[in-house]
Amino acid sequence: MLITERLERCDFSNSERIIIDYILEKKLEIANMTAKAIAEATYTSPSTLIRIAHKMNFDGWNELKQAYLKETEYLESQVSDVDANIPFKRNETIMNIAQKIAVLEKESIDNTLSLITHDDLQKAIQIIRKSDCIHLFAVSNNLLITQEFKHQMSRIKKRVEIHALQSEIVFNACLSEPTSCALIVSYSGETDILNRCIRALKANSVPIIAITNIGDNTTARLSDCVLKICTREKLYSKISTYSTDTAIVYLLNVIYSCVFALNYDYNLNLKIESSRMIENGRFSTLNIIKEDENENPR
Repeated sequence: MLITERLERCDFSNSERIIIDYILEKKLEIANMTAKAIAEATYTSPSTLIRIAHKMNFDGWNELKQAYLKETEYLESQVSDVDANIPFKRNETIMNIAQKIAVLEKESIDNTLSLITHDDLQKAIQIIRKSDCIHLFAVSNNLLITQEFKHQMSRIKKRVEIHALQSEIVFNACLSEPTSCALIVSYSGETDILNRCIRALKANSVPIIAITNIGDNTTARLSDCVLKICTREKLYSKISTYSTDTAIVYLLNVIYSCVFALNYDYNLNLKIESSRMIENGRFSTLNIIKEDENENPR
């Protein structure tokens, strides 16, 4: 659930509700306002803002304010001519469809990039670096699109176990070792079986990285590190998961690339030399994709 939605739905006193209505109306205008200034504008007291923050499970008003501003800024930047759920209409030309899907996927990557913070990404990479295995949990189409991530990581000798059998994944989580880590991919953040896996992983002291939506959800709250993705699609009222799939694939590619960069020269040489042996005899008549055998990797 978004912070905005929680502010609208939580049980607040009359004086607290006055402040809530004020910040929901002013939105980004409160960025430079102190707690005292907001209290004066609403004829309340600064302590009321602190009570609101605590009811929202934040340590203090400034923490809630920054989270609210970041969410609001993101939501107000989501202006597009392409609907993520119904990107094209009946009787559109095939080139219009092609153009709209391109716009949608580009925007999904840009939006996801805007949600990445250095500290969160660094934390995720360090968790993976210290782990001897990555246990990957997802369901449905999210499970399918993680296969390439496993393939890429295996080429640099990083083990990824994708737990695909839904009747067994909680059992797999229960058997995980604390020397490993877990990557949970859940757009809604409320998939019950995945959150059961997280609780089993936590019982085994397995560090957990979540890829999920921008709101407050169970998966995010239970995880040690959260990487957020573009959040524009409804759960099922849509033509396809264009935006979500693109965002997840992009973020997995970012993770792979950052892990690759931890030992860049070794991994690049390993990747090229192993590919050269495996794909010996492969050729093309197109100069742009021909390999230059005399060129050494840098």
